[in-house]
Amino acid sequence: MDRPVVISDRVTAAGFRLAGLDVWVTEPYQVRAQLRQALRAGQPVLLTADLAEQLPAEELARAIRRARPPLAVIPDVSGHGQAPDLADKVRRALGVET
Repeated sequence: MDRPVVISDRVTAAGFRLAGLDVWVTEPYQVRAQLRQALRAGQPVLLTADLAEQLPAEELARAIRRARPPLAVIPDVSGHGQAPDLADKVRRALGVET
C-alpha cells in the first residue's frame, strides 16, 4: 500500500514529514487543486481541517464517501479540527460530574 499523502500547512507538515509520510504543503487557495491531484495519484490522503474548510462541502463529502483512495480530515498541529470528546459531552448533557 502506498504511503499516505498529508496535505497541510508548513508547521503541521513537519511532524508528518518526520514520520516518513509524503507531505504537500499548500496554501488555502491551492487546496482544491492539490486534493484533486492527490486523489488522482491514488494514495490515501490526510487533509488538515483548516484546509478542508476551504473546499466546497459537497465536494469534500463526495471524496470521503468515495473512499478510493481513502480521504480523512485530521486536526492540524494547533488542534483545530480535533474531534469532540463525546463522553464528556454526554456527561455534561446528563449533568454527571467526574
